[in-house]
Amino acid sequence: MSLSFWIAKKYLKGRKTNKLLSGITLISMAGIAVGVMTLTTVLAVMQGFENDLKDKVLGVNAHILIQNRFGYDIPDPEPLEKTALDVRGVKAAAPFIFGEGLVMYRGRNYSAGIRGVDPEREGSVTKFGGFIKEGSLKKGGIALGTEMARLLNVSVGDTVRLLSPDGKVTPMGIFPRVRDYEVTALFESGMYEYDTSLVYMVYEDARSFLSRQGASGISLRIENIDKAESIAREVTSLLPDEYAARDWFRMNRNLYSAMELEKKTMFIILTLIILVASFNIVATLITLVREKTREIGILKSLGFTAAEVKRIFLYNGLIIGGAGITLGELLGLLLCFIIRISHINALPAEVYYSTELKVSFSFWNFFFVGAVAFFITYLAAVFPARQAAKMDVIEAIKYE
Repeated sequence: MSLSFWIAKKYLKGRKTNKLLSGITLISMAGIAVGVMTLTTVLAVMQGFENDLKDKVLGVNAHILIQNRFGYDIPDPEPLEKTALDVRGVKAAAPFIFGEGLVMYRGRNYSAGIRGVDPEREGSVTKFGGFIKEGSLKKGGIALGTEMARLLNVSVGDTVRLLSPDGKVTPMGIFPRVRDYEVTALFESGMYEYDTSLVYMVYEDARSFLSRQGASGISLRIENIDKAESIAREVTSLLPDEYAARDWFRMNRNLYSAMELEKKTMFIILTLIILVASFNIVATLITLVREKTREIGILKSLGFTAAEVKRIFLYNGLIIGGAGITLGELLGLLLCFIIRISHINALPAEVYYSTELKVSFSFWNFFFVGAVAFFITYLAAVFPARQAAKMDVIEAIKYE
């Protein structure tokens, strides 16, 4: 332990008669701790929300989609599937059909996206199989989201009416196609938006009902979702010119860009809390410098250089900040743990994609928050330390 650090520790204890300095020191530590705890917890919650959203989005949607660049159907998807499966990292492929429609039951009408899939193959590219809560998707039947079933007041075994705007063309115009289907399954994806607006049908049923000549696209599942962009580019390069592969991030770019912007904004705003708390450190050190004026003069007269005196008060600031940061990180971890085990359902499903408050622990988030707080603490300690280093020996002793 250096002499400067040892003196800094002694100075922080203060005199027994000076309760004010000890109180200000504790307030400074508490201010830093609260700022670090708040920032740590908020970033962990936002990271948890983002991870949960990614998991649910990729549960319903594939990692990569192959579609016609101009929106046309794919007449024969099998050759494209084989081409995609030859790319390293692609594990499974399955065609799908998608269209818009209207679900009607006893006077209640709700618009929905109709997705035609092969129940067996769809489970290899999405988490469709794990979503089914009751019944099973069969030919001639449909699967409704639990929220849509609640809104329509239907259950497995009931018959609903589907309307497709892609109907028959007659001299009188286009007549919508209307058919009755039995609800053979209920699914729950965990996302309110999907559970209220998505209807699953068997691939051949959807092709007939929506009057399609082929598949709307091909879903691909890959080993590592972080490599989706590069794999999508490779798949596109092997496909005919009229087809392209899009990765999951590109398809949801606006959503994830907005979340990333929100996370950065929250980080900046909450960092200001730490910045404000750092002014307490400035006040503490200025008070300490004034109290230790005589000691500073004695130290300089004994041969202490200006740099050594400066280090004493820098150490003071860093000890205060370090203690506050450590306490804040520990409190943040504790609060995150409490949130995780409490399973707090505080979010409205109609507004957010998930109702439960999620938390994700990230070492880099905790490290980054601590590093930023420590840097702010260092800057706060520089000015008082410089003032102490510039103090003249004669002036310091003369007034004492």
